[in-house]
Amino acid sequence: MSTLVADYVVVGGGLTGCVIASRLKQKDPSLTIIVLEAGPNPESKHDVVTPMGGFALQGSELDWQYSTKPNHNTQNRTHTLTAGKTLGGGSILNYGGWSRGDAADYNTWSRLTGYKHWDYAHLLPYFQRTERFDPTEKAPLGLSPRGLDGPMRITSVSGSSHKRRYPLGEPLCNAWAELGVQREAYGCTGRNQGLSEWLENWDNGRRQAAHQAYPLDGVQVLTGTPVARVLFANGVGASITRLPTASETPKVTGVFLQDGREVQAQREVILCAGAIRSPIILMDSGIGPKSHLSIPVVRDIPGVGANMIDHFALFQLFKLKASGKGLALGHPDLNDPAFFLGMPSDYVVNLGLPQDLLEKALEEDGITGAERDALLEPDRCFLELLVLYHPLSAPVPADGTFISTSVMLTLPSSRGTVSNSDDIHETHPVVNPGYFATALDRLALVHGVRRMLQLMLGAKALHPYIEAEVPPPGFSPLHPGSSDTEIEARIRATGVAHYHTTGTCALGSVVDANLRVKGIEGLRVCDGSVLPSPVGGHPQATLYGIAEMAAEVILQEGELD
Repeated sequence: MSTLVADYVVVGGGLTGCVIASRLKQKDPSLTIIVLEAGPNPESKHDVVTPMGGFALQGSELDWQYSTKPNHNTQNRTHTLTAGKTLGGGSILNYGGWSRGDAADYNTWSRLTGYKHWDYAHLLPYFQRTERFDPTEKAPLGLSPRGLDGPMRITSVSGSSHKRRYPLGEPLCNAWAELGVQREAYGCTGRNQGLSEWLENWDNGRRQAAHQAYPLDGVQVLTGTPVARVLFANGVGASITRLPTASETPKVTGVFLQDGREVQAQREVILCAGAIRSPIILMDSGIGPKSHLSIPVVRDIPGVGANMIDHFALFQLFKLKASGKGLALGHPDLNDPAFFLGMPSDYVVNLGLPQDLLEKALEEDGITGAERDALLEPDRCFLELLVLYHPLSAPVPADGTFISTSVMLTLPSSRGTVSNSDDIHETHPVVNPGYFATALDRLALVHGVRRMLQLMLGAKALHPYIEAEVPPPGFSPLHPGSSDTEIEARIRATGVAHYHTTGTCALGSVVDANLRVKGIEGLRVCDGSVLPSPVGGHPQATLYGIAEMAAEVILQEGELD
């Protein structure tokens, strides 16, 4: 059986893997690069182009469909986590929302790790490098500029077509104004708080997958090729013929595939397998918490698989009044193709928390020191509220009668874990998500749901259009007067993740400032797992920028601190 060899072996053909492989090859065509993707190439069998076709891909063969352990804080429910198992990864399955976090989110990374190049000012050029905004949609003076020359076209809803004006958009803005939320925010400018127009990376109604925006010309891409573990030099690891000595730094020389083949890396292996798969590959290679590993330990790194972060959320369904028909997709009045150029939404609101509520939660959770100071900074956004003019996956007809909402917790303090199974015959990762475990998460999400209820059912501007919330079977409808206990009970019973899993190979604890695995030579990680703390918004915009920076550091063999 022949052994494949390349300068760089990239494990995972998802978002970050495609960016890194593409940029390395573009900047130095002499490099040999292999991308190993566990899933298939998606184009031949699936509609991965149109918004509605893409929305149907969850649960398909392109989705890892990771199942969690029962979560105590959500009535012992198991949660299924969508993650891209395909060339293009999550860029094939996501809903196309494009939003960076606040500047404070990234500055927190720098403070937590001590790595000064991981603050907002140093990351901003890489965020801009991936973006191609229309110059007419530039940010106002005084705010961080957006990128204009990158490979990824980014547009606002109104900028996608002059015909894409959802009829509820103006009443929605007026309703938010009644609640004291003004349209003063602009996405991707370092400050998210307030009402802003939804940004997305659909290009004239077509998905921009990572491997298309970042071409892989000259890169050897192997799909349907899952990786089992990394290989080490001098007999360390793999079959574990010996363990490293105390003075020895283990060196990674390639990967071992699940089908028994080996792929050698003459320079580096770069794990881009995602926040669930990357820590599993490390642990299966003997890199991880000594207390958990059931195989010989090559390097004891307790942070591997810890610190799992996700954006927990409550989705709700609302029925339109008879006079409101023609306001949601599925109604004949909204059949212009312009309404299907992206996700059926137009405005997003990012909110902070009342100071007294925030301080109460931090006190109850015992959060002190630098972490407390960071969360108490002015204008931190803890919630994203979104109204969608479609029922999405709710079990009701998409006939223009129903709309849905999302209240998403963007700065969760609950943490979960990812680990491999003690059962050698069990190949599925063990995911304990830890959702909704802290006072901060509970108080914040209850507050956000109450604000959504005040908007939909309490604001005069929406009174002519919204009839009531349509609860799940067995529940009473929520309304602005519902108690905190009633809202919290609904969240525990029906709350779900937004599939934004991050944090499990975190910067500072697992990887250094250059994304190298600590104490290991020839191995880096670059995907959502390296985020040390939550980032607001939807993570793809952040991850594209991090991958751009990683490629530059690898090429320059530079040192960040």
